[in-house]
Amino acid sequence: KARGENNINSCRIESMSTNMSSENELEGEVEQHSYTLKPRNPYDVHVYYDGIEERIEAMELRSKMQDKFKWMRFYSPKDRPIGPHPIPMWEADFGAYDNRRKWSDVRDFIEAEHDNLSVLIHPHSMDGDYADHTKNAFWAGEAINLRIQSWNTNL
Repeated sequence: KARGENNINSCRIESMSTNMSSENELEGEVEQHSYTLKPRNPYDVHVYYDGIEERIEAMELRSKMQDKFKWMRFYSPKDRPIGPHPIPMWEADFGAYDNRRKWSDVRDFIEAEHDNLSVLIHPHSMDGDYADHTKNAFWAGEAINLRIQSWNTNL
């Protein structure tokens, strides 16, 4: 399999209970990320698969997510490498900036349901694409070695 060797499994999240504005508060839990989101679709989710069995598993996860997160936008599966994605995947996004507070709901669901799949959740932050796909990325499962070496690391 063309999977990455390093496991980037953090989004540098700090649980906070004070000094947060009400717009960032979640029910009973407040999370603060170490980046600033752009005022647009705040997060993308990429679910990777390699082979028939993983594709079936990925489509089952997609169906569960479509049922649970009706506010998300889902895109057609890409059954070949495309852009920075070295193996097939399907993508969904949070659709609107107002959905940024739902990050932990989606993360928790993916952590519980991803099984053997690799899943990337990355923000659209002011740090730029390279940072969003590396230090700002959250991985459930094995991290994939994305084809981003040529991206400008200063954006």
